[in-house]
Amino acid sequence: MPGEGPVLHGLEPITGQLIEQLVQRPEGRSRLLPVVVAVGPPGSGKTVLLQSLAQRCAKLPFAQVDLGRGDRTPREVFGELAFELGRKRAQFGSINFPQLWLCVVAVGSTLHMQADNRRAALQTLRQVVSSAQPMEARSQSVADILEAAGQVPEGMSPWVGMAVESLMQSLNRLSIRRRIKRGPRLSGEQVERDDMLIDLAKWAHGDDESRAEADAIFGMAFLHDLRRAYSGMRGTGRTLNSVLLLDNAHTPSGRHFLQTLREARRRNGAEPDPLVVVATSAQWLPAWSECWHRPGMHRFSDVTERREPEHRTGGIEWPEPRNPPDILTDWASADNPAASWFPWYLVDLSRLSTQTTGDLAADRRMRSVPRVADFVRALTGGNAAATTDVLAALEQTGVDDPLACARSVLTSAVGTHHDPLQEPVDTPGTVLERAGERLLGDFAADNLRDLVTAAAGRTVDVLYQREILDSPLPDGEALLQELRNRLWIRTAGGPEPEMVLDTWLRRILLCELADREPDDPRNWDATHMICRDLYRCKFEEGEAEAEIAAIYHDLALGGLGAAIEYLERPFLPGQTEFGHASATAWLSDLDLITSAPRRPDADENPFTQVEAIVRNNGLEPEHEMAWLIAALWVSSDPLGDPQRTLDRTIENELRQLARGLGRGALLLYERAERYR
Repeated sequence: MPGEGPVLHGLEPITGQLIEQLVQRPEGRSRLLPVVVAVGPPGSGKTVLLQSLAQRCAKLPFAQVDLGRGDRTPREVFGELAFELGRKRAQFGSINFPQLWLCVVAVGSTLHMQADNRRAALQTLRQVVSSAQPMEARSQSVADILEAAGQVPEGMSPWVGMAVESLMQSLNRLSIRRRIKRGPRLSGEQVERDDMLIDLAKWAHGDDESRAEADAIFGMAFLHDLRRAYSGMRGTGRTLNSVLLLDNAHTPSGRHFLQTLREARRRNGAEPDPLVVVATSAQWLPAWSECWHRPGMHRFSDVTERREPEHRTGGIEWPEPRNPPDILTDWASADNPAASWFPWYLVDLSRLSTQTTGDLAADRRMRSVPRVADFVRALTGGNAAATTDVLAALEQTGVDDPLACARSVLTSAVGTHHDPLQEPVDTPGTVLERAGERLLGDFAADNLRDLVTAAAGRTVDVLYQREILDSPLPDGEALLQELRNRLWIRTAGGPEPEMVLDTWLRRILLCELADREPDDPRNWDATHMICRDLYRCKFEEGEAEAEIAAIYHDLALGGLGAAIEYLERPFLPGQTEFGHASATAWLSDLDLITSAPRRPDADENPFTQVEAIVRNNGLEPEHEMAWLIAALWVSSDPLGDPQRTLDRTIENELRQLARGLGRGALLLYERAERYR
């Protein structure tokens, strides 16, 4: 079984049950296993997950590669993985990859390669292998072959010397011709087996299609060697599968490698391999859309026709990436749960649950863990890096109630000593600064400007409003597609699902919007005014739902008048009875309006802020609806009232409002109970 690793709350189903299921070899046999991909935007804990898995699998044959470092071809990655898997482990010994190393030797240089030169090189290799001199003395001869070819294989210089040694050990007492005959078969036209490596070299330096063919052959050779290492007597001691850990699979190198690995497995047909692959990705890959539903996209009823028959998703039609708690049921019951998921098993790491957040707070021995967990989850949306930063900032205040100073948590300085599996550093930054560097650095300048502006909107629909964006060439559709690919779009529940920005990303963007200079044409006030006026025009043109959107932006500017007028309508004389349906709709509108964003304000206490909002609108302190709206507006912002000091005010205002109403008053009383 894998060894023990650090406790990472929220990831235990992956580092525990899932990896243990995957490495098992029932009756000593390999199984068809899916590629497990942990997906999530920056800060969701993907790299930390791989570090934890590496610690757990340290005694197994395993390899870990960061596909985001440099531009590498699949054959280069296969070579690096083979080198790592070939390290000697106590129980599992050393795995050799003779077929793969032959492919490495055959490909050779990318310059000045002619067929005749390659034939001469292979003839020399045959002579070396068939000679009687000891294997240890032949390494230089193989190196000479590589040198005669022009240079060592491109991109493989860090380990090619070791590859030569491994190749010579693997070829001991075996002829090159036997190795060729046992090598991976080529698709398409049949060729002489003696020419197979010649053609491989040509393809490796040909056009895109030819290079893809060569990469697939490298993959087949890699898998062939791995299966052979687990067969016969040599495989009896290898009781657990080998493990590949691939970070940043969304990069061009990562996408190409996963595609090549899948193609190599496809060519092997029903023959499984003893290989567990766990990857991470910060973006959505098109291949997953063949059987999985991409977050942030609308669902359609006719997509089942596009699904390939060999794709399996646990009997669920077009599931979104599974959450870690789902793993326990996905992989617990079936005799062979791995067969229920193929070729992918996607796990969403983007949002820690409130329970997991509470566990992290409890580890720090913080008081009022449930309240702290609710606050942090509401503020960060469950982003793992943000959660650890905010908890660290709350912990260092030193006060009995960790939420007493929570309104200024974004400007609190924290280091990285609290980061899982990371060494401390001496350069701290504020929670807001660290989040900005982590989340916003990958966006182009013009896109980032439009994104900050669009954060003013309640949904991503504002990206389609060219009147709101002001970059030189605004392209809201392209930006929306980028956000979807980067897994920053979420579906808000309801009868008609809406697409919204990730909670934590929007929080950071709104802080950027609030920091814009007064003369910026898209500062906080200007942006919300443009949005408000745009939706007012749409309402006047007949779009009924645009009215509440205009009120939303008016409240973001601090105005209560439009919200009061709208929300008091059902209670005016002559209106229909305020029944159950009316109350449900009214509460929904109240929640939507009071969810409007607020400028950061950590100076005044919540009650003083409410008083100022009512007073600045020229209203009397006794105005019940004004107090209710203002209190809910401050309270709905996690940074507005972390200690929930306004709850009693909100409860009283709701009870006052419910008196004398119809049957719908019951719903208002029930809502008031939430604030007791």
